[in-house]
Amino acid sequence: MAAQLVVALLAFTSLSAASELDCKELVKPLVLDSHSPIYGKWVLHVGTWDQPGLKSDLVSVNSSWLDLSASSDSGVMTIYWSDRLEEKCLQGIANATVSGMTSHTTFNINGHTSYHDGKYYETCSDCLLSEDTTLLPDGKSKGRYLFLFTRTGALESSELETFKKQAECLQFLPEYYFGGTDLCPDEREPASPAAEETESETDDQPTAK
Repeated sequence: MAAQLVVALLAFTSLSAASELDCKELVKPLVLDSHSPIYGKWVLHVGTWDQPGLKSDLVSVNSSWLDLSASSDSGVMTIYWSDRLEEKCLQGIANATVSGMTSHTTFNINGHTSYHDGKYYETCSDCLLSEDTTLLPDGKSKGRYLFLFTRTGALESSELETFKKQAECLQFLPEYYFGGTDLCPDEREPASPAAEETESETDDQPTAK
């Protein structure tokens, strides 16, 4: 009996070591010489959370995308974000203070301020894997999200399975929210010349009496 117990313990130890090794391979901090590879537009494909109370905030967002760009300060990255909540679009700009591949960002949304610490991990090509810790005003953690963004919003099934394993390694709940494809327009983009001309012609038309 004792011998069987020893064998079982050894098997469990080996399994635990293998799982730990897998997580070390699956979850690696993203290391870049510069931030330029992550600049540009990213569309949310899937997200998860580590606290049940965070779910309602995420599932209220029908679709989401963001655009990362450089600022005049090398230690600051500009984030333009755009979320669709049912038929309403919310957009805004925030500055993320970046140190290595971690960030601290303050968002102001509808008069409410929220604080976020971010980490980035290695992931699939044309993907961005971001761990977002939501902070309370006193600096304590409210909980974490794990977001997988892609350039187009599309993702291969094998890449999704890898994301789920990474989420498990990082101790997120086995629940997932998938972002929609009905994205809000980029409100920074000026109207096209054709649209402006049409609008001008409309304005010049006599008013019906």
